[in-house]
Amino acid sequence: MSLYADEGPPADTPRLPPDALWGGDEAIGWTVVTVSEGEALPEDKMAPYEIVTATDDSVGSYGLFPDQVFVARMILEQEQGSANDADALLIAVAQEVRVDLLITERVSLLGTQLLDAGNCQVASPGDALALVALYLRSDDQFVLAKVRNVTVTAPMTQFHQHVAEVHIPSLKEFVHRSEDRVSTARILTVQNHARTLFKARDRIALLTSEPATEDIADEISRTFTHSLIEMVAFHDILSRIINEFLTPPESNPRQIKWQNREWRARVVGDFPALREPWSEVGHAKHLNDALRVLRNEIHDVAPVVVPFRTKRGSTHVGLGFHVNVGTRVVASLSALGDDRRLGIEQRFDDGHLVDPHLFYEFVLPWVIRSVDDVLRALLPRLPERPPARESSLLLRRDVVDESVRAIARVRAAASCS
Repeated sequence: MSLYADEGPPADTPRLPPDALWGGDEAIGWTVVTVSEGEALPEDKMAPYEIVTATDDSVGSYGLFPDQVFVARMILEQEQGSANDADALLIAVAQEVRVDLLITERVSLLGTQLLDAGNCQVASPGDALALVALYLRSDDQFVLAKVRNVTVTAPMTQFHQHVAEVHIPSLKEFVHRSEDRVSTARILTVQNHARTLFKARDRIALLTSEPATEDIADEISRTFTHSLIEMVAFHDILSRIINEFLTPPESNPRQIKWQNREWRARVVGDFPALREPWSEVGHAKHLNDALRVLRNEIHDVAPVVVPFRTKRGSTHVGLGFHVNVGTRVVASLSALGDDRRLGIEQRFDDGHLVDPHLFYEFVLPWVIRSVDDVLRALLPRLPERPPARESSLLLRRDVVDESVRAIARVRAAASCS
């Protein structure tokens, strides 16, 4: 990691010794640009901009030409409507040293599509934290929290359990209080589905960040279709649990499903809190319908390495669904939010393309919300129990929860309108 500022490093920045073997007097941990513009260039310099990066044990040197800064400014002006020399220089420097991630709060640079060179991403600090944490998890480093010199890690399953409990507030209380009322097998199934939601999200995000190839497309298709099955199964297991609380419960398993209007009417009559989400126009009903359509048609889907392409971006993977499938899914999900965020486009005359990453990022908050609705409705029917004893963590639970929420952030589902 290297720091950068338009005005250069502060005066008190530690520097390499003047007589260091690998340099001398460079600012440690910084990328620094010096300009010889307007002056005669020294014989050992070919470019007016000199870039130096330094760590405790290495120094890198690069040259930058005015045309590179000019092109950066010109494209920023096309994208943003305006640009300044400092922003253009920063972009050109990031391209030249081929950084992977440029972390900035400069609004003018966030969202730019300019940084293709070196596969560089521009991100705000919060987005960068979540992105870096994702790639740490891809290397089996599941960090729950870090405070000063204390880093708390967890095995993968425990990490995703924490993520699920943070994002589904009723989950932990439901598991704690349902022990004597709901079968152990079903409690374990609920926990497993909750964890799998976030495991699949990581997997899809990582796969869609790789160069699009046929092999990657096939793997994304498998991960995506498995995640559809899991999300539908999550709704299904909740229907079976809540059926146990009806008087009398429905005994025919074929009738215990949210798409069964008669059974659903019994549920919302007994659990008034579920009347809005599971009504004919409720968000949970729309979501369940859309997921089932896709789940039922996964035999009719093909991974494609084509069209989700930005103006200057790389090719992405799409999943091709028959046109009637896509139309029904869009009709259901459009009731939840702006369909431009669904990741579904009709790119063929006879079919839709689903961008797995965008689709999952849109659908996940709604799945969380519908699950939380059902678990919250169940809690008043469960016996009170003394608070659960916390597992032995080095840090307070609220510190861990805050950290997990930041590094595995999921945006909240908007209210239906």
